[in-house]
Formats: sequence, C-alpha cells, structure tokens
Amino acid sequence: MAANAQPIGVIAKLLDLTERRVQQLSREGVIPKAERGQYDLVGAVRGYVAYLRDLAVKAQAGAPDFGAERARLIKAKADLAEMEASGRRGELLPAEAVDAAWTAILARLRARLLVLPDRLAPLCFEETTIAGVRDEIRTAIREALEELAATPVVAADTPGSGAAGDGGADGARDPAAAAGPLDQ
Repeated sequence: MAANAQPIGVIAKLLDLTERRVQQLSREGVIPKAERGQYDLVGAVRGYVAYLRDLAVKAQAGAPDFGAERARLIKAKADLAEMEASGRRGELLPAEAVDAAWTAILARLRARLLVLPDRLAPLCFEETTIAGVRDEIRTAIREALEELAATPVVAADTPGSGAAGDGGADGARDPAAAAGPLDQ
C-alpha cells in the first residue's frame, strides 16, 4: 500500500464531495485509485484541482454571462427607443428614401457626364493649345459639379412630392436617354 493512500471517506471530506462522487471521478480517471477503497491523497487533490480548472475554462469559453447578456439586451432596447425617437424628430431618414435620393443624384451625375463629350468636342476642336482644351474641360466639369451641388435633395417617401429621383422638372425621367448607344 502506498504511504499516502487514504480511504474514500477521507478523500471525500477533503474534497468536499460525497463518496459516490469520488467513485464517479475515479471511474472517469480524474482521481487515481491506489487500491480497493484506498486513494492516493496527493494524486486525488491534483486530479480534482485540474478537473475544476478545466471546468472553469470551459465555462468561461462557452457559457454566457447572464448579467452581461441582460445588460446587452437593455442597451439594445435603449438604442432602439432612441432611434425611434430620432425618427419621430426627423433626425433619421428611412433607408429606402436615402437610397432613392442617391440613385437620383447619381443618375443626374451620369447624365451630365455623358453629355460632356458631345458638348466639348466642337469647343476643343477649335482650340489650338492643350492649355485651352484643358481649360474648356475644367470649366465644363466645374459647371456640372456646381449644378449638381445646387440641386436640392429631398428625401420623401411619396412619389411626386418633389423628392430627388421623382422625375420632376429638374431631372430627366430616363438618364439613359441623354446617353448615346455606345455610352451604356
């Protein structure tokens, strides 16, 4: 018999377990068994400590912290309420309205850019210097950008309300109509 072999009752009291649980841990290989009814004291303590460490690591890695999850839920509800209040105050716009406004802006930009070659070709043909051609192109681009900057963008969710992209008097209903067949 080993010098530090102890009966199951001593091991159970030392580890604050029942004798049955000590036997279960012994079958699982956590606590080494010295002889029938006897267990190695140092091996039992080391095995049980290692077992508890493994459980702690697994618990931290996979188990949710309910306090943290509850705090996260409360924050999400508060954020949602704040977004709803901001929407009611008119500080937020629906994503569809923003998308429609940007689509209209980009369609208008595309139409303006596709017209530039037809508009500038005769002017540039008459120019005799590269600097003159560059100035004509630069002036035309600035005019197009200034026109786009001056265009009011209104996000609205009702068609025909003057919103960007509604095909009103300021913009073409079909931006592709300003482009030639090769510009597609």
